[in-house]
Amino acid sequence: MQKAVKEIATPTVAYLVSIILVVWFLILQSTSVPLDWIGLSGQVDLSFLGLPLLTLLVLRFAALLVDNMLVGEIMEPLSEGLETLSIAGALYFLADWSAIPVWGKPITAFLLYSSILSMIQKIVSIRLREINHLFEPIAMSIYILLVGYLGSQTWLSLYPALESTIQANPYLSVLQPVLRAGLAEPVNNIIIVASALTSVMALTGLGANNPNSYLRYLSKTVGERLSTVALINFSALYYLLFIRHYLFDLSGINPQFLMVGEWVLICGAFYLGYRNLKDYAEKSLVQHDITGTWSKHMQQVDISTDPKLEHLSILVEQFVDYGQRDELITHLTLLLYESDMPTSQITQIISLVTNYQDTKPPRIGFPWQIENNRKFNQQKRKQVVNTVLASIRLD
Repeated sequence: MQKAVKEIATPTVAYLVSIILVVWFLILQSTSVPLDWIGLSGQVDLSFLGLPLLTLLVLRFAALLVDNMLVGEIMEPLSEGLETLSIAGALYFLADWSAIPVWGKPITAFLLYSSILSMIQKIVSIRLREINHLFEPIAMSIYILLVGYLGSQTWLSLYPALESTIQANPYLSVLQPVLRAGLAEPVNNIIIVASALTSVMALTGLGANNPNSYLRYLSKTVGERLSTVALINFSALYYLLFIRHYLFDLSGINPQFLMVGEWVLICGAFYLGYRNLKDYAEKSLVQHDITGTWSKHMQQVDISTDPKLEHLSILVEQFVDYGQRDELITHLTLLLYESDMPTSQITQIISLVTNYQDTKPPRIGFPWQIENNRKFNQQKRKQVVNTVLASIRLD
């Protein structure tokens, strides 16, 4: 604790002095800077920087205290969330400056509120994960729905201001056809539908610890790439519902070229999906069950009925079925030493077993979930044993 206090003493003094200076010069009184030094006449009032800088400093100081003074699983996401909020909050208050376009406020408001939701979601997920891992993808699904709602409301506030800016600015006349074609206004509806679809797909995370390998693959492929999935959903829906109609009916492009391009894109997507599934099947599904065939991989053993190997085979089965590994580690170490294997290789192989950890069952769960957890751990232990035997065979 004393060490932590010493490490943050200097930053604390710097933050407190900076906060006092900002409050005194930019909030409690007006501070102006002349523009003569850049060749312009007049002066600029810096009061608009007061609240943004104060928000930035206070939240980053809070993140510093959380990161160095507190411990626990939720401290890291809390500290990172406060750092993100410091920037989002500063931008939110900076958008009140008269020089910022009117459409800047909705964007900064979305960044601020979504940052708050993100921090809450990460903290809640950590707590829910300890109770039952099924709650985590559900929390993520709700979070995506809320962010989608914020995005739709942001667009409703942003679009009128953006439309008036484009119409009033001659340099943005290139975007006029997009407005006239009606391709910008329905973005709100696409955000809602894409968010709802992504929210449903986030529930594939429920199969993360399922003994069914294909469900685990789906959970890993979709659940770990939700930002990419959300972007693909939005792009696909926007194209199918609006852009496609515009290209076919109003753009003047040959429809046959568009159809060929669509089929190429579809075939490419199916090919990538097939290749990824094939790679996963080759690496994770098509595995030889070599548990119990120890004597075939030990070049030093000529008789398969060696009592040591028979006992070791029993220990392997006990590890795979029940997770008992202490005696297995002892006998495996002795057997490898007797085979004159280098110590470094023995350590590397034994560490595969010693570092293995079962996936903990949920504190509150369903009977079928406990059974799935047991089968999932059995599969993981069998993979560890297979990796160990394969390593010995290669060596």
